[in-house]
Amino acid sequence: MPVVDFAKLPEIAMRKGITGQWIAGREQGTTGISVLSNTVAAGVVVPRHLHDHEEVVLVEQGSMWVEVDGQRVTAEPGRAVIVPANAVHAWGTETGVKILFIWPVLEPFAAGKSTYVDGEPPKVA
Repeated sequence: MPVVDFAKLPEIAMRKGITGQWIAGREQGTTGISVLSNTVAAGVVVPRHLHDHEEVVLVEQGSMWVEVDGQRVTAEPGRAVIVPANAVHAWGTETGVKILFIWPVLEPFAAGKSTYVDGEPPKVA
């Protein structure tokens, strides 16, 4: 049974203003789920993109907006945003935010699993 110590996980500079830690994935021993923790600075916007799988967005601290197929909602602690597979979405924060992303696949950013409509994909390792 793998136990993941968050304090020992490497931090990845995924984009300007975004650091990430893979909490669950192939390296942590999962076979069909990925969980990513992001710490995001104020003013960051992630461009429109889509995945061939669902995505669950959980805010741990702060607040953010998530726009799915043109509909924008606010996400904050105590709320989950569920992004359907193949839905074009973007997100950002005006104040800074700590987020957990959950995907029902390993390597959610692998070739063919995510497509960026605008901008470039993040660094994931």
